[in-house]
Order: sequence, then C-alpha cells, then structure tokens
Amino acid sequence: MFKKLIKKIINRYKGKAGYGEFLNIAIPLIISTGLTSVQQFINRMFLSWHSQVELAASLPAGLLNFTIMGLFIGTISYVDVFVAQYYGKEDYSKIGPAVWQAVYMSFIGAAFLFILSFFAGNIFALIGHESEIMKYEIIYFKFLCYGAFPIIASTAFAGFYAGQGKTKIIVLVNLTAILFNVIFDYILIFGKFGFDSMGIKGAGIATAISSVIMTAVYVFLILGKNNAMLFNTKKFNVDFEFINRLFKYGFANGVQLFFDIFGWTFFIFMIGKIGITALTATTILININMLVFMPLIGLGITTSILVGQNLGKNNVFLAERSVYSGFHIAIFHSLLVILSYVFFMDYLVYFFVEGYTGAVISQLKPIISNLMIFLIIYAFCDPVCFIFSFAIKGAGDTAFVMKTLILSALGIVVIPLYLLNSVFNIHNVYLYWSIMLSYSIVITVIFVLRYSGGKWKDMRVIETNQ
Repeated sequence: MFKKLIKKIINRYKGKAGYGEFLNIAIPLIISTGLTSVQQFINRMFLSWHSQVELAASLPAGLLNFTIMGLFIGTISYVDVFVAQYYGKEDYSKIGPAVWQAVYMSFIGAAFLFILSFFAGNIFALIGHESEIMKYEIIYFKFLCYGAFPIIASTAFAGFYAGQGKTKIIVLVNLTAILFNVIFDYILIFGKFGFDSMGIKGAGIATAISSVIMTAVYVFLILGKNNAMLFNTKKFNVDFEFINRLFKYGFANGVQLFFDIFGWTFFIFMIGKIGITALTATTILININMLVFMPLIGLGITTSILVGQNLGKNNVFLAERSVYSGFHIAIFHSLLVILSYVFFMDYLVYFFVEGYTGAVISQLKPIISNLMIFLIIYAFCDPVCFIFSFAIKGAGDTAFVMKTLILSALGIVVIPLYLLNSVFNIHNVYLYWSIMLSYSIVITVIFVLRYSGGKWKDMRVIETNQ
C-alpha cells in the first residue's frame, strides 16, 4: 500500500501539470512571498524593540495603506494572467506592450494614494484609536502612501516574468529589495551611521527606498536585448483597447483584493478599540501567521499561471490537473504549518516580546495562547481557499470572486463587527476572531463549489478569434 502511494506520488511529480512542473514555478514564488513576510516580520520586530506603541500602530496603518493600494495592485497584477495566456498561445509579441499598459495604470493608483496622504489625520481621527497610537499610525500611513508608485508598478513588471513561469527572476529582484529594506530599517529606525533615530517614520522611508530599487532593477532587466526582440518590450505606445480589457478583468480582481483586505483591516481597527493589549497580541499573531500565510500566495499565483497557460493552449485537462497538484501541495504545507504552531510558537512570540516588562508579557501570553486555535483552523481553510479561488481567476472568473468577497466581507465581517462594537458595546477579542474565522470558512466553501461547477473551463481573457 505504502509502495503504491510512493509510486503514485513519483508519477504525479514527473507527469504533465504534476508536482514537479508546479513546484518549478511555485518554489521561487514561495521563496519570494516568504521573503516578503520575513521582511515584514523583521520590520515589525525592529519596531517592537523600539516601541510597543509603534508596533501596535504599524499593523492598522500598514493594512489600511495596503487595503487601498490593493485595489490598484489587484487590477494591475492581473496582467500576469494575460501574459500567461499569450505565452500559452505563443503570441509573444503582445506580452511586452501588455506589461507597459499595466505600468501606465500604476500612475493613477500612485496619484490617488498621494492625495489621500493629505487626509491621513482625518481618516485616523474617524477610526478613534488612542491618541498615542493614532499619532504613529498617521506618520506610517503617510510615508507608505508616498512610496506607492514603485510598489504598484513592480507588480506589473513581476507579471511579465510570472506569466511566463520565469519566477526565479522575481525571487532575485525581491531578495535585492528586501535586503535593502532590512538594512535601511535598521539604520533609520534605530539611528545608525550618523542618522537620527526615526522609529516608525524610518520604517516607512525604508520601504519606499527599497521599492524604488526593486522597480529600477525590473526596468533594467525587462528592457534587455533578448526581451526586446522576442517580447516587444520596447514598444511603449499607449493601447487604450488593451487598458480597457485589463480594467474589465483586472478591476474585478482589484475590488475583490480590496474587500478581502478591507475585512481584515476593519477587524484590526475593531480590535484596536478593545485596547492596546488586545491589539498588540493580535499584531504579533498576524505577523507570525504571515510567515506561513504568504507562501500560499505563491501557490495561488502558480495555480493561476498554469491554468492560464493551459487554457491558452485550450487544454482543459492539464489546467484541471495543475489545480489539484497545487491543492495537494498546499495541504502538505498546512500540515507543516500546524506542526510549527504546536512546537515553535513560543519561540516565535519571543522575538516580539523581548524587552517588554514582565507585567506586559503576563497580559499578552494568555491571549496569544487562547488565539492559537484560530490560527490552526485557518491553516486548514486558507490553502483550499487560495488554490480554488486563484484557479477560477486564472481562467477569467474574476467577477464572481469579486462579488463573493464583497458580500462576504460586508455581511460576515464589517456589519457584525460594527454592531458588536458600536451598537451593543461588546468588546471581546475571541468573539471578534470567531467572526473572521467564520468569514474564512464561508468563502472557502463558496470557491470550492464554484470551481466544481466547471464554468471556468470555457473562460478566456485574451482574443480567441486569431
């Protein structure tokens, strides 16, 4: 029995759309997204060493910024599905121009966030966190808004390589940016090498600098001679017809990303109203979870890429096979995550509470321990949700994903949390976490059912009449 299972796994690994092909694309993306979560982990760990209040402020401010930016990132990053389907169809000359249209759209998002930065004080005054936390939230939010363009544009450039399955390049570029980010974090947060100690402001500046470096490296690589000849990357003309098509499919992707993050952002803001202890404990757990959650994004993107490439070839069988290869790998990842939570959680928490007083630690520990069960259940839901939602998005079923996440985020998260917090005056951290867990379970079931329905198999985002 065991030998048959091993043989089956080996055959699946070597076969078309099997584990080997999936992992060849996924591993660099997993490393890339994993490095991003490590960067955020280190960033907030540095802030926790600098100030507990700055650590507490960094998550809501960062999430609010990313929620708004997610509308544009989700729209523009969908170019990787266009690239994947063009690549599968071997229509290479359309890949470079498609990427540049996505870059042009990035200016709109950057301008919006820059204007929004001027209203940061008003926004956080409405949220109503403690004044000391609010002060740092405003600072961090503003500097993240200032650096919006390179972050948004880099998703378009990453799509150029992701859609082709050339994900190793993405890892190298991200690694370069992350190394610079960590270095500048250390220098600017703590005031090293003659710089003043800037704390959370320094963290925002470091993020902006590293994003500029990442974008510059992408531009240098994409304009290389080989890319210019095969993929037409020096054709910079504005193509309004393509921009309209990217907006048609990508905006739905952007809206669903916006509402998905918005649900979590609203949750964090409501937790912040409970108090600094609940917010700090939640911030620590979410940052730890990011270390194991972010690789799922790599698995999801890989699923979209392989679905897009195989549908571009009109091979539905391989598209479906690649989805289940990703699903098996994601479940294995979840088992490792659960084991890490059970055996290593104390060590991970230690990095954040180092330097805190015994009284603060004694307040945080029971909350963190009790919330562990929520993370373990998330570890089962998230991989299933990611694989099947990205699978149908890879075909072009973005409108359904958008509608699902809008209705779920509002109906399951935002409205119930608002009623509990503001109407019934119930401030219970475990009840709030239960609501977020319910949201995760519901959307997971919906996406599995949508995928099983098979409508995605007949969808395409590129031209089919050529």
